[in-house]
Amino acid sequence: MPTEAKHPLFVTALARGLDVLRCFTPERPELGGTEIARLTGLPQSTVWRLCYTLQQQGCLVPGAAPERLRVGPGVLLLGHAAATQVGLVESALPLMKALADEFQVSVSLGQRDRQVMVIVQRAEAAGILRVNLHVGSSLPLLTSSLGRACLAAMNEEERRPLLSALKKATPAADWPDAEAEVAQAVADLARHGCVFNLGKSHREINAIGVPVPTPGVNSSGAGAGAGASRQLALTCGGARSLLSRELLLRKVAPRLIELAASIAPLIDAAREPAASQRRPAR
Repeated sequence: MPTEAKHPLFVTALARGLDVLRCFTPERPELGGTEIARLTGLPQSTVWRLCYTLQQQGCLVPGAAPERLRVGPGVLLLGHAAATQVGLVESALPLMKALADEFQVSVSLGQRDRQVMVIVQRAEAAGILRVNLHVGSSLPLLTSSLGRACLAAMNEEERRPLLSALKKATPAADWPDAEAEVAQAVADLARHGCVFNLGKSHREINAIGVPVPTPGVNSSGAGAGAGASRQLALTCGGARSLLSRELLLRKVAPRLIELAASIAPLIDAAREPAASQRRPAR
């Protein structure tokens, strides 16, 4: 569904162009115009114009097959700039790698982008059971430990409209279970400080997730600037044969919570320039 907003400063054409780019994922590296129209809900004619413009800007390039497109170097440059700007790549990785090696697990840091969590940093211990996840992979809010940690950390006022949007995008038969699992995640976070995903995303993997506290942001996500409400979470997972729920709760969860607290100020420090360097809005 295309992004829409009624604010006078909102540029609908730009938002729709970004919606087109979001259609391309590691699972969907090449797409045709008809597929993009279906994924975005935009008219075919609009998709053609947007794709032509994005090609002229180097953000889309021809795919291997006729009439298909893939992400171009323009997007890769933007992605690299974003990853380095937020300070996650260099600052968070050593801390995440230390935890991954300590428990022989993988550790991922994710940021919410609408209805998905995007992995922005990932560390793995050598020789672990691997899944096809990497920086840039997106995971669903409802079923991943990253997403559930993010949802559980929201207050009810913030979570309610998001769940309403997620319900519209979820098959009706699946929604009761999904809603119940979100409620369980909220309860688990309040009781244990973490949420669980025990063999559900991958039957051989047990994982937990914790939200990353964001300094300067209140519980509703409001903060000093437009970038202040970034919603982040950490997840830690490994083979079910090695990571029982008890072990995750007793030993891994306290360390993951500590890691989240350690990463939070690093993210905040990299988020915005010093107040003296900011230009007043015009």
